[in-house]
Amino acid sequence: METGRNRRNREALLDAGKSIGHAFSARELHAAARHDQPRIGLTTAYRAIERWRDEGLVEDAGTRGGEAVFVMCGADGHHHHIVCVDCGAVSTLEGCALVPLRQAAEAVGFELSDHALQSLPGRCSRCAAA
Repeated sequence: METGRNRRNREALLDAGKSIGHAFSARELHAAARHDQPRIGLTTAYRAIERWRDEGLVEDAGTRGGEAVFVMCGADGHHHHIVCVDCGAVSTLEGCALVPLRQAAEAVGFELSDHALQSLPGRCSRCAAA
């Protein structure tokens, strides 16, 4: 088992990512993790996100304010997320919401890259009403 600072940093980042409750940037993850580990570096947050992407624990969720954002994801099977571009609220769309779009693309000789569309930008009802 891993010991020392690295274990504490990784646990703080994972706890922070799970507690944020919306799509988050590396800077937001870092700020949340600093509550438990005040000396944790921003680079450590970026590395954790990369590792989590490789492990399938987080997925890209587009951008917000010019920064890449990510969503913690434990959903199985093919799915997409819809992410509020204002507040970062996230909902999981089970199955493939892109079937009609994929068919339309194929009709004109294109193949969609679902990976590029795993998270769809939108505005949640609260932000749309504001």
